[in-house]
Order: sequence, then C-alpha cells, then structure tokens
Amino acid sequence: MGSAKPRKTPILDQWVEIRITDGVVTTELFPPNAELRKKGEEMNPPPQLVYRRLNFPDGVPAEYDWTNPSETARRYGGIALQRMALDTWLALIQTELSRGDGHLSPTPGGNLPRPQDRGPCPCPDCTAERELLEQETNT
Repeated sequence: MGSAKPRKTPILDQWVEIRITDGVVTTELFPPNAELRKKGEEMNPPPQLVYRRLNFPDGVPAEYDWTNPSETARRYGGIALQRMALDTWLALIQTELSRGDGHLSPTPGGNLPRPQDRGPCPCPDCTAERELLEQETNT
C-alpha cells in the first residue's frame, strides 16, 4: 500500500467585488462573512487560513490604497489577495463592522505566506524572496 496523500491546509475562500459606480465605492463579499463563518464552523478539520480575493474591475479606489496598487491597476482595475489566520480574520471582520463604511481593512501584520502544501507562490515578490532565502542558505 502507498503512503497516504498529505492533506492540504484547510482554508476558507471569499471573493470580494469592489465596484465604483458614479463615484460611489461598494464592497460586496461572496459569500458574506456570516455565511463563511458558518461554513468554517462546520468544517472538519477546521480551517486554518482565510483567503480573500479582491477584484477591482473599475480601478482601485482610494479606500483600498492599502493594497499598494500600481498606477495601471489604480486606473484600470486589478486584483489583490489577503491571506490570514482564522483568528485574525474573525477579529478583522469585527473591526470592519465597527468602521461602518462597508469596506475591508488591511491584514494586520500583512499577508501570511502561502502554505507549502499548496506549492510555491509564483508572484514576483515571493519568487524574489525565495531566491534571496536560497542565496543566504547556500552561503
């Protein structure tokens, strides 16, 4: 018999649509936080991470400058990602609710690294960081 395939880190996924219509910025969560939280409570094993995938089809508004958009993304749109521990997300959604503007907040302490069991992150920042780490390890 072969060895058991290792389990992937259990995660919750949320799609976030940030639109600008007639100068008004709206943020819509799919699924909404309450629904995602319920899903997490039903998972076995429980989720360890929450991924928020932010979509900006109309450009990145000032409310989301914390995503550090390029000038092209600011004008034409783009995507951003939040990756955080479950407890961080639970605290963050309370902070966002208390603000009352309906928008998301930056991840405290920044994004967590991509779990190893999901393969290396291909983005330029992560690739450069891996290369630096490899250089330090080999010297």
